[in-house]
Amino acid sequence: MNKEESQYYHALYILPDNCTGCTACVRVCPTEAIRVRDRKAWIDPNRCVDCGKCIEVCEFHAILPHSDPLDLIQNFKYRIAILSSSYFGQFTEDISYEVAKQAVFELGFDEVQEEAMVTEFMISMIRDYIRGNRAKRPILSSNCPTVVRLVQLKYPSLLPNLFHLEAPMSILTSYIRERVMEEKGIPEEDIGIFLIVPCPAHMTAVHQPEGAYKRLQDGAFSIGMIYGRVHEHLKNLQNNPPQIDTYPKGLTWALSGVQAELVDCEDIRTLSVNGVENVMEILSRVEDHYLDQYDYIVLRSCTNGCVGGSFNVENPFVAMSRIKKMIKEGENAGLDTQGLEKLYQQGEFDVSPLAPRSILELDKDIKKAIMKMKKLNEILTTLPGLNCCACGSPSCYALAEDIVQGKATIDDCVVLLRRHSKEED
Repeated sequence: MNKEESQYYHALYILPDNCTGCTACVRVCPTEAIRVRDRKAWIDPNRCVDCGKCIEVCEFHAILPHSDPLDLIQNFKYRIAILSSSYFGQFTEDISYEVAKQAVFELGFDEVQEEAMVTEFMISMIRDYIRGNRAKRPILSSNCPTVVRLVQLKYPSLLPNLFHLEAPMSILTSYIRERVMEEKGIPEEDIGIFLIVPCPAHMTAVHQPEGAYKRLQDGAFSIGMIYGRVHEHLKNLQNNPPQIDTYPKGLTWALSGVQAELVDCEDIRTLSVNGVENVMEILSRVEDHYLDQYDYIVLRSCTNGCVGGSFNVENPFVAMSRIKKMIKEGENAGLDTQGLEKLYQQGEFDVSPLAPRSILELDKDIKKAIMKMKKLNEILTTLPGLNCCACGSPSCYALAEDIVQGKATIDDCVVLLRRHSKEED
């Protein structure tokens, strides 16, 4: 990996000993970031958007998620966990909302807060932003880090359309840090804030935030890892149910479609889309100005929203059903939003304009790039056009591109090899 390729952090990695070179991951990658060479997969870090599709399809557990070690919290005197709303959909219905939340305290945290605390505040902030940016249509939600990176990579003309304010868990991080420093007199460097997240993209966003003026959190843990750790505490907590604040109405953020419904009103028309293939289709149509009638489009790369993240342990449809039940039956604890409003007015939730990821150029030298494109087209005419992935590249065009970049040879095409073999016979 060269210096340029190493600039992006990613929350997944390949275990070569487990990889059989089956190309299942190559077929599902939405950005053609994966190649198989010598029967081993490798990921182009410049193209990867951490969607986690490769993790889901790998039957050999060769592509694994990265999660910070829980021991990391020991580096801080005051430790705070912020739970993604999808966390609460992972437990069977005999585990109450309160028990699932209290169990995280048992892992060594001083505070456990929820993304769900600020979702109602987010709705008003989103409406305010949409009304204040009439010239941009449609505005695209930026809560899904995979979507943000997808826009940077494949749809850079839409970067100005992205919602340019922080996501709920980052907003909550800023608010809580300010409150703890003020109320408890704890220095900023002694406060550790950690997210418990549903997917690799959110993990990556913690370690390498796009558009943030500074890194807000001190680490992140996958829901799957935390789920395994809290189980030993659940039985005892069920026998002694805790009395703690919960925010079930805010759990809507984990589900596709609900955010759009809540933002929708008489002067704001919304659309909701989930699933990375659907997201890419919609982004293409937005780019072609077919969807200018919408004011706000909520885009989630995972099935059913964050409940479909690859760090979760429960089926996304089951998790969605459980969360809907909690929303229907529960009541929110009170939350004073004056502190949030103050930070919002001070511009603390603003993000900087995002830059595109320029990975599609064949060469920085324009003359060399033209020569490579000519050679690429020549190679493409000789390839079968089957896009079978047997060569280890996701398509014939990708193989031709790999060949001109010196990352593959024409002999990698199995179809051509067989044809030549038959001709020689």
